[in-house]
Amino acid sequence: MGTNHNHLQDECIRVQKVYDWVTARLDVRKTVSLTDEQLTAIEAALDDPSRRPLRFLAKVPKTSPSTENAEAAELYLCEQVGDKRDVTALLNGGQHTEAQLVELLFTTEIKVQVVDREGTVVTEIMANASVFEPFVLCYPDGTELYAQISKIIARIPSGTVLLNSPAPASFALDISFCVDIQVEAEVRLEVLAKFCAPRENDLAAAEGEGELCPVQSYPQRCPDIYPRPGCMCRASGDASGLTVNGVEGATESGRATVSINICPNYHIANSSFKLNFIETGSTEKPREFNFTATEFTQDSLCCIEHNGAPKIIISGKGTVDTTGEQLDFNLAIVQNGESNLFEVELINSETFSTGIVSVDQGSIVVDNCMQHN
Repeated sequence: MGTNHNHLQDECIRVQKVYDWVTARLDVRKTVSLTDEQLTAIEAALDDPSRRPLRFLAKVPKTSPSTENAEAAELYLCEQVGDKRDVTALLNGGQHTEAQLVELLFTTEIKVQVVDREGTVVTEIMANASVFEPFVLCYPDGTELYAQISKIIARIPSGTVLLNSPAPASFALDISFCVDIQVEAEVRLEVLAKFCAPRENDLAAAEGEGELCPVQSYPQRCPDIYPRPGCMCRASGDASGLTVNGVEGATESGRATVSINICPNYHIANSSFKLNFIETGSTEKPREFNFTATEFTQDSLCCIEHNGAPKIIISGKGTVDTTGEQLDFNLAIVQNGESNLFEVELINSETFSTGIVSVDQGSIVVDNCMQHN
């Protein structure tokens, strides 16, 4: 193995490697009908002023992380339906990659109680609900799928209070399944996150020649799908400044305003960037346009220092809101103490550039900016 560091030994450990991991909230609406016997009990309670008002209470099963909980299995269940299928998946950046499609069924039993003002149960109704949902995952041969329901949420959208007769013959029940899905395989790793191999059986002499033992191998990973690369820095804020044609690389004179949220939670997903530009100095009606980013290129993200100040650079694609024109963009932001600089380039057949803008309104914060290795 490798060289010892800080007097620690290198170790080979056996662990569960996560090949993919997704969470989701799956919603379904169920119409629950009351029987004649249940309606009679509710009407009798409503006719008694000392028991009004009545309330609906939805009792959801308490979920457990253990897949061996037999009691929980009677109240909710998640299972794979059919075999996985190989598919071609479209990534956020427009690239294609190989993945697997699985279909999962989630079911539960919800107890809905009708109680009076003292909390005494008037009647109760059992309602079942199911959601059938496909998931595209990195699920290569040799891995195992683990799906669980982490929480079940139930609510009655029409309201939970019954004030007067007549009681409704049915009501809507909204159920949400919070699900956690992981694809795992048992692997052996060095502590520095590198696959390790079993040692040779060289402590005893072998007698004769025989059939060779198989070489240890691991399921093919899906680096395009999971884990997704993180961001070394992030930036957020709203800022504005003036541009002057021909100065600091600007192609037009005006006021540029940016709204930025790059790499929230240090992941490029859910990033946003908008630019508003209003032309100044024109004798005609000033030109104004808005640009909204629709894609961010992970490989373009760069976190560096500029004259001792943190700087973030990112590229991607977006559209001009009024025309729908598709443009590439480059965005650079510098935070220097309490002040900011930014520069935006929009590229098609021609290039629009704000040049380097000194912010005179608002601010942008750049956090934990580090040089990529």
